Amino acid sequence: MKMQYNLERRVGGRVGIAIFFTSMICVIGSVGFAQSATPPKQPNSSAPKPDSSAKQAEPKPVVPAPTPDETTMKLESDSFVNETAFPKEFTEDGEGNSPALKWKDAPKGTVSFAIMMDDPNARGFVHWTIWGIPATQNMLPANMPRDLELKDPKGACQGVTSWGAERPGYWGSAPPKGSGVHKYTFTLYALDENLTLEPGANAKKFKKAIEGHVLAKTKLVGLYERK
Repeated sequence: MKMQYNLERRVGGRVGIAIFFTSMICVIGSVGFAQSATPPKQPNSSAPKPDSSAKQAEPKPVVPAPTPDETTMKLESDSFVNETAFPKEFTEDGEGNSPALKWKDAPKGTVSFAIMMDDPNARGFVHWTIWGIPATQNMLPANMPRDLELKDPKGACQGVTSWGAERPGYWGSAPPKGSGVHKYTFTLYALDENLTLEPGANAKKFKKAIEGHVLAKTKLVGLYERK
């Protein structure tokens, strides 16, 4: 009887353990099923939606620079006529000083004038730049001083030539001998503003500064050849 009791006790313990593990497996399976059966979270219908009808900011229109008038304004000199011989006295073979210039028929809205003299036959070698000439001015006398800041016209400034900083103001032409006829070109610009350009600026800065501000321009050409 005692042996039978011990046997039943052992069998009963094993059955209890088996029943316990079976119950735990059922519980875990139920939890996993419940989690997998949970539907995904739906988006909040009350959240604000982006307004597709809202217009994006339109870019500001680009205002094109005015097209310079090249037909009205006139530039002249008492020393030579356009497209004729450039007097020797205004070259390196003479005194090398600037000629007298005068102009007329500037457009309405002109605030200041600027002048550049260059040699297109020498890759645009620049012999003179001057700016800040008041709109009330219509001439420049001969033999302009080479100061970077001028007293007459008051407020006018000059840049350096293509020779460099050692030659500011006007320096006369000096074409190589045998290089043919050079067209020394004085260009007068009527501007819609006073240039904010430092005295002694080079030709590159001068050209950049006048971009978009030229109301009118005109040219006077003198022909010169070194033989």
